[in-house]
Amino acid sequence: MKALVKKSPGKGNTEIAELDKPTIPASDWVLVKVAACGVCGTDVHVWQDKFMHWPPVTLGHEFSGIVEEIGKGCVKAKIGQRVVAEPGIHACGVCEFCRSGRMHLCYTKQTLGWRTHGAMAEYIAMPEKLLHVLPNDLDLTLAALCEPLAVAVYSVAERGRVNIGDFTVVQGSGPIGMLCAYMAKALGAGAVLLTGITASELCRFDAARKLGADIIVNVEKENLSEVVMDLTDGYGADCVIEASGVAAAIEACASLAKKNGRVIGVGLPEGDAVPFRWKEAALKALEIQFSMSTSYTSWDKALSLLHRDSDIIQKIITWTGGIENWERIFKELVEEKQVKAVFTF
Repeated sequence: MKALVKKSPGKGNTEIAELDKPTIPASDWVLVKVAACGVCGTDVHVWQDKFMHWPPVTLGHEFSGIVEEIGKGCVKAKIGQRVVAEPGIHACGVCEFCRSGRMHLCYTKQTLGWRTHGAMAEYIAMPEKLLHVLPNDLDLTLAALCEPLAVAVYSVAERGRVNIGDFTVVQGSGPIGMLCAYMAKALGAGAVLLTGITASELCRFDAARKLGADIIVNVEKENLSEVVMDLTDGYGADCVIEASGVAAAIEACASLAKKNGRVIGVGLPEGDAVPFRWKEAALKALEIQFSMSTSYTSWDKALSLLHRDSDIIQKIITWTGGIENWERIFKELVEEKQVKAVFTF
């Protein structure tokens, strides 16, 4: 089968390779014929050698597909089911995180696409317990957005908190930032302000408006703090969602938030340490909430939203096509000429 593989460490070193079709490794696993796989910023960062990975490894973790084969020990999976799947496999099942329903935090968990072979391939084997069955009329290409939307659900709705009427700032105009803006609006936020840079004006700002951003600020042309203070009578935002991972944006979070406001950390910076206005955050008594990956419950909520708001959420997809176009698409994503790309198989 064809697969997009990071062959070795270093920048680049990525190519379409011919791999053996995977087999089911255990009785409670299934074989999925991949229908679509979204390109995450993480995939691009692995290609650029800016994110941890264990090559050789097939990229991709945002996928949908059809169950083609099931192990004898499977309980619910059926051949022909249209599914998506959580990307963290090999959780131990016995640690405090697994036993409390937080397998995504298990120390032995391995994530598709950088630690173990991912879904930018024609087939993938997955544990049955990680599958989520799609609504009958949900498009398989759109369903590939379930994982990033589940990130937004988990970060903003389950771990974080957005109240009705909140003035909410979302830093970052990537797909996760846009989905966080959508999630904030779905939770009843008042005005949602989303930030980006000049390159984002090409196509990202327009998509962000379609997903619910009320105000767009190009931080290279406007002073974000002045805009936020002007719109909030000098108090600051009720909630700041940091989805860019940019050091300067992370440092600004405390200044943008009002007293007793909230900061939701979603984006990952390139380095291990970045500046943060700790004293200001303390004096303002800010509530700061981080999240990592997705919860089990966030997936079915994301599927429900995809089904209900498919006409809105699909605006984030700006390109679909075959995996042979991967290098051009990765470059266009870096240049912000695309918002979300999805490979179809």
